[in-house]
Amino acid sequence: MGKIKLAVIGESVYTERLTECMQKHAPEYLEVLSCRGLEKVSEFTDSIQPDIILHEEKSLQEEKEEEHLIRIYLSTEKDVKENANSIFRYQRGSEILRQVFQYYERNSKKNLVCRCKTAEMEMTAFYAPGGHELQLPFSVAYATICGEDEKVLYLNLSEFSGMRMLFKQKDKDNFSDLIFGIRQKRERFLICLQSVLHQTDRFDYVLPPENPEDLYEIREDDLACLLSLLQEQTAYKKIIWNCGTLNQAAVQVMECCATVFCIRKESAFGKYRKTEFEQFLQKEMRQRLRKKVRYVCPQAGNSFAQGVDLLSQLRSGEFVKQVKAMTEQQE
Repeated sequence: MGKIKLAVIGESVYTERLTECMQKHAPEYLEVLSCRGLEKVSEFTDSIQPDIILHEEKSLQEEKEEEHLIRIYLSTEKDVKENANSIFRYQRGSEILRQVFQYYERNSKKNLVCRCKTAEMEMTAFYAPGGHELQLPFSVAYATICGEDEKVLYLNLSEFSGMRMLFKQKDKDNFSDLIFGIRQKRERFLICLQSVLHQTDRFDYVLPPENPEDLYEIREDDLACLLSLLQEQTAYKKIIWNCGTLNQAAVQVMECCATVFCIRKESAFGKYRKTEFEQFLQKEMRQRLRKKVRYVCPQAGNSFAQGVDLLSQLRSGEFVKQVKAMTEQQE
C-alpha cells in the first residue's frame, strides 16, 4: 500500500509554514505536498491524486465531493462542530496533523499497512507500590531524556494521573480509543494511532483512559496485538509505560519491559509498601517480573521553581538532572 497523500492548498505565508511544520512531524507513511495558487488546484490534484486536501479557501469546500478525496477546511472559528469537516487553524501544526488523521480515520475506507525496517524496540515501565505523586513527572522527565537520542512513545495506564492537566489537553481521544480501534480494524492501526497521538519536541504520547474501568477491560490479546503492531509498523525505538495500578494489563506490560522502575518513598510507610511488594514478587509466577525491578526514590525538594510552567521544567531543569543521575545509577 502506498503512502497517504496530504495536499495543503493556499497562497498565504501561514499555509507555507504549516506545510513545513507538518512535513517535519509527518510519519513515514504520510506525504505532505503543497499547492500555491487556486488556478493550479485542478491540475495539481489530477496529477498527484491526493487522499486529503487541507485548505483555507471556502470555495474549495463547496466543490462536488469525490469518493476518495477528503476536504478539510482551515477555519478561523475556534468552536468547530464535531462532525464538521473543518479544523481550527490557530494551533500547533502537530495538533492540526493529529486532527487531520482523526478526521481521515472516521471518513476514509482506505486501509494502510506498512512495515518499517526498525531496530528492536525497547520498553521501560514505571510503577509505584501504593502510589507516588512524582510517578508522572519522573516518568515524563525520563521520556524527555530518552527522546534526545531516539524516537520515543509514552503510554499511560494510570488512573487520574494528572497527565491531561499537565499537558493542557482538552482532547477526549485516548488510549481506550486506540485499543477499541485495534479491536475493530487492525488493518487501520496506523491511522487510528495518528488520530490519538500527541507530540512534544522530545517524545510522542497518548493520553490515558478517562474512565478507570477501561484499564481493567484491556485484554491480554489487546496488548499483544498493540505491541506487535508498534514494532512492525512504527519507527519507535523506545516505549515508556506509566503503570498506575498492578492489574492484569500492567503486569503483562511490565513483564515485557527491560526495566521496571519502582518509585518509592523513604518514609516508614514507603518501606512498608516496598516490603509488601517484594513479598508479592517472591511468588514463583512473578519471577520474570522480579528480575526487572529497580527501585528509585526521587526527591522533588527545590527542583521546581514557583511561577514557571511545570511541563517546561520537566523537559529541562534540576528535576531532569536528578532523574538522569538516578536512572544512570540503576544501570
